[in-house]
Order: sequence, then structure tokens, then C-alpha cells
Amino acid sequence: MRPALESFGRFARPAQQVINVLAAGPRTPARIRGEVGARCGDDLGPGTLFGTIARLERHALIEVVAAQEAPRTYRLTALGAETLEAQLATLARTAPTAAPTTSLVPSTGSTRRQGLTA
Repeated sequence: MRPALESFGRFARPAQQVINVLAAGPRTPARIRGEVGARCGDDLGPGTLFGTIARLERHALIEVVAAQEAPRTYRLTALGAETLEAQLATLARTAPTAAPTTSLVPSTGSTRRQGLTA
């Protein structure tokens, strides 16, 4: 049975971010941190990052790539990939589809909008 990332408590969001990054291939902690920052705008501090990595490893969602010297390189396991797929499927089912309620493009071809000119 896949562990629900929600059971990670305050580490649920960082866990989701880490497995998303590792879905693209093995990464060192520094690279994980950089990619999470670039993708999400979140700066995972060392305590959060390594706490998250430890939890993901303990639940067999990620593993250390064998025969690597320091720094360690981590990769997603098959269980981790399943968990990621389940999380993404849940998001796809539950995320509202946003439809624009107003158009920013004038329907009459005019460039005037609320008294402003383009």
C-alpha cells in the first residue's frame, strides 16, 4: 500500500516537491533544493530538505543510488513513482477547471477599456 504523503505532516508539501523533482531522474540534495526553488519558489532549508529525504527513504519512496561517493544521489523508487502518479491523479480529479469569466480582449475591436487607451 502506498503511503499517503499527507501522513508526512508538515513535510507533506516538501515530500511532494522532492518526488516531483526526482521523477526527472537522480539528483543530489543540492540539485533537489535548487530545482524545488526554481519550480515552486520555495527555499527548502537543510533541516526541511534532509528531514523530507529521511522520511521518503524510510517509506521506500526514494533510495540512494548505489556506488556513489559524497554527496549522495537519490532516485525515485517504483513505489515512489506510484505515489507520485496517485498524487497527480488526485490533483487532476479535484482541481477546479478555471474558465475565464471576463475577456480582456475587447469584443468590438476597440482598444479603449474602462476609459484607458492602449
